[in-house]
Amino acid sequence: MKSVVRSNILQKLRALDLADKQSQSSRIQDNLKKVLSSQTGVWGAYSYLSDEPQIQWDQVSGKINWAFPKMQKQELSFVHSAQVFEKSEFGFMEPNDGETVSLEDIKGFVIPAVAYDKKGYRLGRGKGHYDRALQDYAGIKIGVCFNVSLCEELPREEHDIQCDLVVTEDHVYQTGRNFEGVGKWN
Repeated sequence: MKSVVRSNILQKLRALDLADKQSQSSRIQDNLKKVLSSQTGVWGAYSYLSDEPQIQWDQVSGKINWAFPKMQKQELSFVHSAQVFEKSEFGFMEPNDGETVSLEDIKGFVIPAVAYDKKGYRLGRGKGHYDRALQDYAGIKIGVCFNVSLCEELPREEHDIQCDLVVTEDHVYQTGRNFEGVGKWN
């Protein structure tokens, strides 16, 4: 079931032209700025693939120290203060220098996906890297996706993580937890 949904949504994402992706990414970035306006410390980010929102992290917040994912022995770790990035075996740019940060030291994560539903559940690329890495993570998890990949409800399994907010170009969906100190977005 997940593979069929994933395939259908990837087809929709690939149909978006570059100008639409850039425009929608800019609006998602603006919404993220509002949500993260009062945040500081280390936050997990991502290096986007061609079908993901193209966020320019230095423009989201100058008060946040961004940590980026790196694959190490099929597990996701996060590195901050990186200056050099190289293409990973999965196609995303990952840090080649910098300092690995423990999850306990990361205040929150902004997480890409093929799709999200309005309850905050994500449909990734089918490898389970984020699900395993963040299964017991208690901090804030913010999902980002284009409207075209937002679903009312996705098929899910017991191990699938739930994000606390989902940010699209048109809306921010809060999925349950109350976040004092997270910026206002409405």
